[in-house]
Amino acid sequence: MDFSCDIKKMNVEGDRLSSLPDDLIHKILSFVSIKHAVETSVLSSRWRFIWTAMPYLNFFSEEFPSLPEFSKAVTSVLSGRNDQIEVASLMLSLHEGVSRGFAKRVMNYAFAHNVQDMTITCLIEKKIRFPLSLFRSRSLKHLTLLGSIDRSVAPTWELPALTTLRLGYVTLYDEDEDEDEDEDEDEEEEVVDDDDDNNNIISMCPNLKILTLDGCKIMGSIAFSICHPQLSNLTLKNGGWGWNLFHVDVPQLKILTIVNCDWVHLSTPELTSFIYRSGYSLNFSTDNLSSLEEVDLCIHKPHEIEAHAIVGRLQQFHNVKYLTLNMEILEVLTSSVELISNQPSPFANLRSLKIHPVNIQLEGQAQKKVVVSDLVKNYLLGCSPSASFTMITREKIKASDATLAQHLMAELRLKLERDKANINWADMVQRKEPIKNYREDLTKQSQRETKKICDIISKLQRIEGLLTKLPTSNRAKMQLVFDSLCAEANFVIKKIDRSNTQGSLLSVCSDALAKAL
Repeated sequence: MDFSCDIKKMNVEGDRLSSLPDDLIHKILSFVSIKHAVETSVLSSRWRFIWTAMPYLNFFSEEFPSLPEFSKAVTSVLSGRNDQIEVASLMLSLHEGVSRGFAKRVMNYAFAHNVQDMTITCLIEKKIRFPLSLFRSRSLKHLTLLGSIDRSVAPTWELPALTTLRLGYVTLYDEDEDEDEDEDEDEEEEVVDDDDDNNNIISMCPNLKILTLDGCKIMGSIAFSICHPQLSNLTLKNGGWGWNLFHVDVPQLKILTIVNCDWVHLSTPELTSFIYRSGYSLNFSTDNLSSLEEVDLCIHKPHEIEAHAIVGRLQQFHNVKYLTLNMEILEVLTSSVELISNQPSPFANLRSLKIHPVNIQLEGQAQKKVVVSDLVKNYLLGCSPSASFTMITREKIKASDATLAQHLMAELRLKLERDKANINWADMVQRKEPIKNYREDLTKQSQRETKKICDIISKLQRIEGLLTKLPTSNRAKMQLVFDSLCAEANFVIKKIDRSNTQGSLLSVCSDALAKAL
């Protein structure tokens, strides 16, 4: 349905929306694409030029049948817009190939109008040779690059006002980018094996406070160094996909989140909060964690052979005041009590200990009884007897539809993170080669992909079923989270389903997916 029709229906009994001031209308329209914002111009003379003063530009290529039509529409909007109005934010979502010239025009327009917030999303299989060196702005404060962006980063990338940077599945190179390169050049870039300055992506951003690297890859390096004097919040996700080793040397870092990374060396003397999520124990070394107060450690499926490493990690967190562990860690420690039987509790300052399960049994699965030994409890709480202790059992979670739905959404989000980390993004285009090149593996590959897709859809349906049982007020609070999870699941499914040979695997499950979404 046309967005303008929705507004007409809202105004049947009085045009209260039109009576709002322009800046408030602009804020409301910031939640939709500029295409829908322009469509409101047909409502009345009051709305005719509202869009021309929009400080929020949201361009989504998926709303157009082809890239040329999308490019034409974007050019028309930029030329018809009030040139005296600054751009507060730019969102550019690309689902097809894009020329360097097009991206350059859009970003140059935003930079010329003092854009402060920019999000570029490329949800396509073939990586885009994106002109990252075009990011030169004295006004830009928040930058997000997501998807199949494949381009070298020039040391001249200067963003002095930047405070927040998020890179998701971006491939970077240790080389300088040629500004005079042909706009539509398609040949492969040469990868230079030189990691002397591989952290230049943030070295020219002196005010950076928050950095997120999710599934990124740097060519020519087996390690990646993060050194910055002002950085206070760092998130490293899916690092095992591209890098084997992170060096984190950030003297002012306060909050560190690590999800699915192989090895991390920390030099963070001011670190106060540490969150870790993965399917295996974290390998890391550190110079000093004396300031650490809060730890949330979640190992999805720990094995008994990892018990020694887990105990070693807990010993390093001896100063924490607030500790959260997942039930599976305690169960592994219970199976290896000899490791802690003669050791005192390392936690002398503990004020709160929370235990929660990551995995629960659903209908049809064998029930696993929760057994946590007193020895393990004493090891965790023995030196802090006044600390509060909260244990959420699997039985408690299953007893409440709302709690179970929240738990399943968290579990599914963790699964999607692992699936994204396991996607071989570099081979996306190779998957399109003739089947004869990998005929022997095709059946097994299709079975694995089908199982992953159906598992995701099954979990979405399970969550949706729980949400429908909730009172309207409770369901409304969780619906936005579920919608976001569905969008992420849809993205992961499309990336998993990439053989595209005898019909899409996604189409096989399309009815179930549509029901879940």
